[in-house]
Amino acid sequence: MKVTDVPDTVTVCITSCGRLDLLARTLESFKQFNRGARFIVHEDSTDLDVIDRVRQSYPDAIILSGPTRIGIMASIDRLYSLVETPYIFHCEDDWEFDGPIAWEAAIEALCVSPDIANVSVRAFSEIGPKYQERSTVAQIAGETFRVMNLDAHPEYFSWHPNPGLIKTELHRNYAPFARVMPDQMSGLMKKDGLRLAYLMPGVAHHIGQGRNVVDPTMPARPKGRPAKWLRAIKKKLYYAGWRSEPF
Repeated sequence: MKVTDVPDTVTVCITSCGRLDLLARTLESFKQFNRGARFIVHEDSTDLDVIDRVRQSYPDAIILSGPTRIGIMASIDRLYSLVETPYIFHCEDDWEFDGPIAWEAAIEALCVSPDIANVSVRAFSEIGPKYQERSTVAQIAGETFRVMNLDAHPEYFSWHPNPGLIKTELHRNYAPFARVMPDQMSGLMKKDGLRLAYLMPGVAHHIGQGRNVVDPTMPARPKGRPAKWLRAIKKKLYYAGWRSEPF
């Protein structure tokens, strides 16, 4: 089994919310292939028993929590405020890794390609086929990347809280992240010409299907077709500059 060392220049930041079994699978599988990481975990459940169990299970990690739920974007701001390394590997609590991350190649991609904001290690096969086609192949440091085209989607594929590496200064340039929602943040970076690159073939697989956690800071997603259409129209008008809010 191939194992790699996490560079000293990287801090692993994890957002978590009460899903102890998924968090365990995430961290155990990550550590199986990637050694020596420093971890910071934000547990947003506010459940004192859950928070205590997280602290007991991961004594080598810094565990952050608070009296009220703050959602993923404010959790990211709180996590990243403690980072002292030049790179952040972000991960949520519902992923499973089946191989090591090519750390040096991911770092090299961020250094040699200023338009790459985020190097994702999610399995590229989990991306919709129509979006896979909207990417460009790049060879960096002996590894293959698929760099998403700016027109792949109006918002997606510039930044995402899926498992991936960013420069710490990216957060400083766009902070606070909590001023917008995840899709919006990606849209803002896309406006600045920033793109997401997938490190092929990807080693992280989503395991949180059907276990979604409601984010208290985000509006409920519409369920009916007319409401979905209205939401899509509002977002298009927002990115065209005709609305001050996307929803």
